[in-house]
Amino acid sequence: MQIVICDDEEKSINYYEDLFKKICRKHDMQAEYREFKSGDQLLFNVEEVVKEADIVFLDIKMPGTNGLEVAQKLRGNGYEGEIIFLTMSKEAVFYAFDVHAANYLVKDVSSEERIEEVLLRAIEEAREKKSEYLLLTGVGEYRNVPVNDIRYFEIMQKIVTVYYAEETFEFVSTMGKLENLLFTKGFVRISRSFLVSTKHISAFSYEKVTMDTGSVLPVGRKYYKSLKDAMKGDKRE
Repeated sequence: MQIVICDDEEKSINYYEDLFKKICRKHDMQAEYREFKSGDQLLFNVEEVVKEADIVFLDIKMPGTNGLEVAQKLRGNGYEGEIIFLTMSKEAVFYAFDVHAANYLVKDVSSEERIEEVLLRAIEEAREKKSEYLLLTGVGEYRNVPVNDIRYFEIMQKIVTVYYAEETFEFVSTMGKLENLLFTKGFVRISRSFLVSTKHISAFSYEKVTMDTGSVLPVGRKYYKSLKDAMKGDKRE
C-alpha cells in the first residue's frame, strides 16, 4: 500500500505520516509513504503517482497549483485510486464530488478516531480496486483493465498484449510477473506465450484451448497438466 501526502506545510506532513504509521501498526498493516510539498512537485511526478499510489492525501490550499486542480489533473491522467482532501474548511465536501474524492479531513479539527476511520476505509477501498483492476503501463499511456474482462495475455519479445472485452492493449512486462499477480484469480499458463483466464475457456485438449470468442490458442506440452488441474471439475475437455 503506497500513501502519498501532499501539503505545503512540513509540520502537517509529519503529523499525518506519523499518525498513519501508528494506525497501520495498530492494525498490522504495511504501507510506504511519499511526500510532496506542493501540487506542482506532485504533478512533476504524476506518472509515478498514477501508477503506484493507492491513496493520495491532498491539501487544498497550496501555493501554485492547489489541491483541487491537482486532483482534477490526477483524474485526467487516469488515476483511479483514493483521493482524500486535507482542508481548513468543511466546505471542501462540495468540491469532492467533482473529482470522485473518497473523503476529507479538516485540519486541527478531525480527531485521531476520525482520521483512523477515514484511512481504514480508504485502505479497504484501495484493496478492493486492486483486486478488481489491473493497472498496465504502455507507451505513454496507462490502462486500468477490469480483471474479469481479461480473456488472455500473449507475449512476443517482451511486449505483452492483453485481450479483454472487445479491446487489446500492449505493454511491457513478463509472463512470470503476470502469473504472480493473477494466480489466485483464475489464470493459467498454457504455453510460453499465453496466459489464459479459465472462465473464458469454452473447450480444451492436449493441443489447444478454445476461448469463448472462438479464438484457438496452442497448449504447450509441459503446461497441459497445469491446465487440466486448473480446469478440474470442468467437463469441457
